[in-house]
Amino acid sequence: MTFASKNFLIYMKSIDILDLPYLERDLNFSQKVSLGFLLFGDQFTNGAYILQKLLALARLHEIESSQHYSDILSQYAKTNPEFWREHLIEALCIIQARRALRKLGFNWTELRAHYLPQISEITLHVHPLLKALYVICEQLTERQSGRLVLDISDMLARRHSLQNMGDPLRFYNFKYLEIFLLDWFCRRFLQLGDINAKGSNVEILIEYFKSKDMSVQAKLLIDTINANVGNTPEDPTPSAPPPPPAVKCEEDTTEDNKERQDIPKAHLPASDLTPALHLTSRNAGIALIINQQSFHQNVDENLKHLLPFKALKSRMGTDVDKQKLDNVFSSLGYQVEAHDNKDHLEMISLIRHACERSMLPDSLIVCILSHGFEGAVYASNSIPLKIIDIENIICANDNLKDKPKFLIIQACQQKDTINNGKMFEMKTHINLPDQHLNMLLAMSTVPGFSAQRHTVQGSWFIQCLCEAIEQHGDSKHVGDILTIMIYKVSQKCGNKGETMVPKISGSLKESVFLPKRQIK
Repeated sequence: MTFASKNFLIYMKSIDILDLPYLERDLNFSQKVSLGFLLFGDQFTNGAYILQKLLALARLHEIESSQHYSDILSQYAKTNPEFWREHLIEALCIIQARRALRKLGFNWTELRAHYLPQISEITLHVHPLLKALYVICEQLTERQSGRLVLDISDMLARRHSLQNMGDPLRFYNFKYLEIFLLDWFCRRFLQLGDINAKGSNVEILIEYFKSKDMSVQAKLLIDTINANVGNTPEDPTPSAPPPPPAVKCEEDTTEDNKERQDIPKAHLPASDLTPALHLTSRNAGIALIINQQSFHQNVDENLKHLLPFKALKSRMGTDVDKQKLDNVFSSLGYQVEAHDNKDHLEMISLIRHACERSMLPDSLIVCILSHGFEGAVYASNSIPLKIIDIENIICANDNLKDKPKFLIIQACQQKDTINNGKMFEMKTHINLPDQHLNMLLAMSTVPGFSAQRHTVQGSWFIQCLCEAIEQHGDSKHVGDILTIMIYKVSQKCGNKGETMVPKISGSLKESVFLPKRQIK
């Protein structure tokens, strides 16, 4: 007997704890190991207890392969009296125990559509990293599992003293890799973090898989963490009223760019600096683009003193920049996240959120396209943020320590002597100068001057930057690419003689090479 999909969640509540011993009798030893791992892997004390139960069962199983009594499921129901049914049914779906589920009266097709066991990174009740690790256990051969256990054990021994390592597991059947993983979780060598994987630590496994060219397994762990840590939905932006008469910030032009004739031509630079850091497309990171095209002044009363005296003009041509950045960074393997017209709090939230999801990726890129004045950049609600505060938010996040962090800002940097010039105050704190290591700030213009943006072709700075990456990203490091970009921008001349020079500052400690472009 099976139940319609609209009723199976209700029917689930009728499963009694007394049914579990009979259900467990129908499970083989391998299924019991997997369920013990999926259900108890995120419980420190109970996990250690179940680990001992599994080890005892394993010894009996080696002596005699027939079924032996166990009460793993009943023990779990006692530790999670309110939600044990939901967790158990999902765990049975993950290990695809169809016979057991049919005996309970469920329809496999309906359960599969509800719990999505085929999607390795997503769960409803079971911890997502436990599901991902179970999938990896199923993917590896016994030989690969044995090699992993021995190599990880050696790595842990080098990182921890013998006292901290504790007694050895004394279990050598590598076919049941979940038992070794459960042991490492109980010893706190691996950490799952909360149900969204925030605070997790499986870096040693990711490092191992990368070193062994097991990119599928490394990517699964990375994707699982990134898919679950703090997914913040983007709020729809309300339509803004037509802006009042505007003040110039960036210089608009509709004329085609000309090449300057008043400075000598130079050979493009080339260098071979060491040490070098080569980023990879499979783990490049997030490229966050905040694109401010239109502006309004609908803010709370306590923020009105920060508004410019004259309304900010719409930034025609900025969508061309956004699309160009999206195309270029996507081709390098970055996870591009583009957002339009965000207020100051949304900007801060988006940047912090990107930092929080950068524990495993190799780098982070933040691009802000907006109006600005010296030391500041405007949000869509016309509230200016200090650029140094944005930089400090990025550098202060421990997930980005020592990693390349690129902040790219297209905005005017003129002195604001007539349009208020006050900035929103953020509490940002840097504890050590080392937190700024490998930080790079690329500004469209030197302080005190406007930035040039073509209303059809996009800004000089962003277009030249993307062009330099496309042409030289596979062969030159970031420093050389930016030098080429500055050279290209410096050659441009507007219809009225406008010129521009970008400014680069930072503390890269090595020559950083971008990922190789993935030509589609």
